Amino acid sequence: MKKFIKPAIIILLVLLAAGGGLYYYLSPDTLKVVVADKGTVSPILSGTGKIEGDRKVTVYSDVAGVIEDRYVEKGERVKAGDQLVGYAGESQQNNVDLASTDVEYSEKILDAATDNRAKFQKKYNDAAKQIENCKAVYALLEVKIMSININDHAKAYQIREQQKSYQNDIYKMQEEISEKQSDLAEIEADLKAMELKDEGSNKKEVDKLRDKSKEKQEDIKKLNDKICDAQRSSLCLPQEAMDPETFKQYTLYQNDLDTVTRLWSEARTDRDTAQSMLTAYQEIYADEQTVERNKLSLSQAERELARAKSGTVAPTDGIITSCLVDAGAYVERGVPVFEMQSDAGYKVRMMVSKYDIASVREGQTADIRIGNMQYTGTVSKINQTAENDASGKAKASIEITIDTEDELIVGLDADVTLKLENAEGVLRVPTECIYNDDGGSFVYVVEEGTVGKKYISTGVKDSEFTQIEGLDEGAHVVNDPGASGLVGEEVEEEMV
Repeated sequence: MKKFIKPAIIILLVLLAAGGGLYYYLSPDTLKVVVADKGTVSPILSGTGKIEGDRKVTVYSDVAGVIEDRYVEKGERVKAGDQLVGYAGESQQNNVDLASTDVEYSEKILDAATDNRAKFQKKYNDAAKQIENCKAVYALLEVKIMSININDHAKAYQIREQQKSYQNDIYKMQEEISEKQSDLAEIEADLKAMELKDEGSNKKEVDKLRDKSKEKQEDIKKLNDKICDAQRSSLCLPQEAMDPETFKQYTLYQNDLDTVTRLWSEARTDRDTAQSMLTAYQEIYADEQTVERNKLSLSQAERELARAKSGTVAPTDGIITSCLVDAGAYVERGVPVFEMQSDAGYKVRMMVSKYDIASVREGQTADIRIGNMQYTGTVSKINQTAENDASGKAKASIEITIDTEDELIVGLDADVTLKLENAEGVLRVPTECIYNDDGGSFVYVVEEGTVGKKYISTGVKDSEFTQIEGLDEGAHVVNDPGASGLVGEEVEEEMV
């Protein structure tokens, strides 16, 4: 009997094991599930950005010239007013010397023109006064001569006719002298103008004008001699019927009249010459403007020299981020020579995806870690133009101002945790329940005991939950990494 009991027990155990295995194989799997509910999501956005100064500054060359020295290197911290480069300054000194010479030369021209204008103005005024005096004296002498009735004392008609002939000849020669004096005045005016400008460059023309002037003067002298001869001939006509005392007085009046006529003619010549020269010096205003322009050029050249001597200086406190020139290089004025970042404050520039940027607002706070140092900050700017990140993806750029007075190193990475606006009363599930494939984000759900896959839209998330759309409130969402192989299978649910 004992011989059959032991095999029976063994068979029974085998049957029990096989039954248990069959039960385990045929029974459904158990998955952990959570219920999609509505609640609050306190989102954060984590990322890495670069530290920058509060603003970028481009430093431009103050003058055109050769850079003699460069005093800073990339990465150096400078203060406002620190000299960054020095210039040779040779061209600026040359410009000052040339401008100074121009001022001196133009002032000499102006002084000469002013003196000559004053001299010819005086000559004009004196001649005009002399002409008026001659007119008055001439009229008085005419009256006195007319008071002596020559006709009563003349012996014959022929004497009177001969006197008229002499007077007509004298009048014609006086008119001819007047014309030649006017021509002489114009020649003298042209000659003075050319001599004032530059005698050396117009020597032939100046010599030619001088020859004409001498010729006119000789003609005038000859005519004056002829007039004197005619006057003497007239005076030598017989005056038989005139008593000696009357003839003496008559002769005296005639001599005075001749003298007045000559002075009158000379005064007209002086007046016309002075008038022509005054006309030539009407451009004195242009000479004054030339002096002023040259003084302005000198002042500008002196300022350029001062800039070259003082060099280009830092416009603000900050850090040199780029040196664009070296010593020995020639630069034009206004060419960029340095780039720097002001260290009056600091900020972090961070790239944000198209999915997260909608949740970012100016004024949101952030925790910033730089190495072992912890800071706080505030979103100060959201740039409205996308930029490509290192992988070539277009992302939005935001700037976070760091609350610190420490001197930071620009260009370092900073870890940023941005605290976004809370989402109240939104449908949410644990973040670990959400998966992604080419079709987008999805979750596994259990409906009527069967596992299914559903695509969803995600919103903001925090350290635990993610906002979703595409499920009903109360849906059973699988929170088990083994769900991917059970789609379409019946399962047991274990609430967590």
